[in-house]
Amino acid sequence: MNDIVVSLPYIESRAEYCHGISEAGEQSAFVHARTRPTVVALGVGRKAIAKRYGDRTRALQDMAADLPDRPSPGDIHDLRVAARRIQMMRRIMPRSVRDSQGPKRFDLALRMTLKATSKLRDMDTLTDTLKSYGDSLPSGLLVNLENQRSDASARAKVAIGALCEIPAPELDASGLSGKRLSKKLRKGLRKHSMVASSLLKEALIDESKAAELHSLRKEVKRMRYLAELANEPPGRLLPLTKWQESLGAIHDIDVAIAYLKGISADSGKTILELQRARHSKYLAFIREARTVRALGKEGALAAGGLGPADLNPAKG
Repeated sequence: MNDIVVSLPYIESRAEYCHGISEAGEQSAFVHARTRPTVVALGVGRKAIAKRYGDRTRALQDMAADLPDRPSPGDIHDLRVAARRIQMMRRIMPRSVRDSQGPKRFDLALRMTLKATSKLRDMDTLTDTLKSYGDSLPSGLLVNLENQRSDASARAKVAIGALCEIPAPELDASGLSGKRLSKKLRKGLRKHSMVASSLLKEALIDESKAAELHSLRKEVKRMRYLAELANEPPGRLLPLTKWQESLGAIHDIDVAIAYLKGISADSGKTILELQRARHSKYLAFIREARTVRALGKEGALAAGGLGPADLNPAKG
């Protein structure tokens, strides 16, 4: 299998590297893009995708049924990742499948579960980010967060329980087309890669673009989950995973800073420490981005060996 290898615009000066782009370089920071286009065809087999869908939905329900009354942060994270992967799989399904009663009902339960566990996940990441700053935090803050988590956990368990009660939908592979599934997979990758490329340009030149960095993480995650559905996933998915983790760490700090600013005027020291940590993680992400050749001839992100601008239709 061939991998796409195309080039990422590089930032040349030390000032541009550390603080985005210099004023003098604003108009030319992305001029130096070199491309080396190759071609890869990503395909999806109808029987394989039907089996994977059934396996993943049943595995998710088993995971949900086995959750303790007070699920750990790891439990909630794994549950949400499994649900997101199923949602991305659903996106390449034909409308006739998506709108059929079983899958549609299951998707509604998925969305309700993700909504119910969203606040719980936010609390977990917030607590994890802040716990190393315990000595400088306002008194009782971590205890208060733990109490709020208990309440959110009880509410989330209701939605998770409802997910377990819905029969896992079974897909009939005879109603699927490998050619159409493959086409939708590549179309989805192109769409998310173009959005991610635009966000990446913004993020690389301005450290303060918190919303863009968070959105970039979500687009990279969607690309990764889609790429994993291919019969032969591209061999270099590691950069996508690393980008997702690095951008997630930056977002967690942004959330923690916003939280502290909203609850206390006595958190200046902690906020300053968090800002320094964020800057360090941002620079680490820039280093990662500069080492991955990631922009194609149409400006599409191709991290991890994906070149959506060059994807060819799979045969069959």
